[in-house]
Amino acid sequence: MSHQPVFSLTDADIWVATDADRPDLAAFCRDNPEYDVFLSGEVPDEAEWVEDFMTDLPPASFNWTATHKLIARRHQDAGNIVAILDVTEDMIDRGVGHIGLFQVATALHGVGLAHRLYQGLEDWLASRGMDVLRLGVLEGNARGMAFWTRHGFLETRRRQGTAPTGKTHLSFVMYKPLKPLSLDTYRLRVPRDDPSSP
Repeated sequence: MSHQPVFSLTDADIWVATDADRPDLAAFCRDNPEYDVFLSGEVPDEAEWVEDFMTDLPPASFNWTATHKLIARRHQDAGNIVAILDVTEDMIDRGVGHIGLFQVATALHGVGLAHRLYQGLEDWLASRGMDVLRLGVLEGNARGMAFWTRHGFLETRRRQGTAPTGKTHLSFVMYKPLKPLSLDTYRLRVPRDDPSSP
């Protein structure tokens, strides 16, 4: 782990993931396969999953400026990772923060950790100059849709995608302005989130 957390909650610290965290990431994958099974239809291979999390980057054509692979560890249980996040700054347009992955350990669903973690993430990204956030929610992920809607995210378009296993899925692309921003203006900044674009 790095010497200082990226940001902190009352009961957890969020760190940049390093190679030293790979064993704990593998354990997180092993203990929390539900989302990956939902996404691809298969239980993930731990080594491949960790490698993908640590090394996958958005397309260079999206002109992003920074990406962060983050892990959360609770103060009373620092030996275990309780959440993982993959976020990108200035994706497609300056000030657009993209949440590519936000996963909390299944055993900690419903205890408020996810809500506190998201608020901490939003505040941190805002402090780094992000004025709007975007993400995708897969069709059928009712819990995820309810969570992101509760936190103020709005649908801007729907996009068909395919997992590496060949499983197809519909993604609801959502955005949340952190400053006043109309949907039309957002779509001008991020044209791929306009339903009229391919």
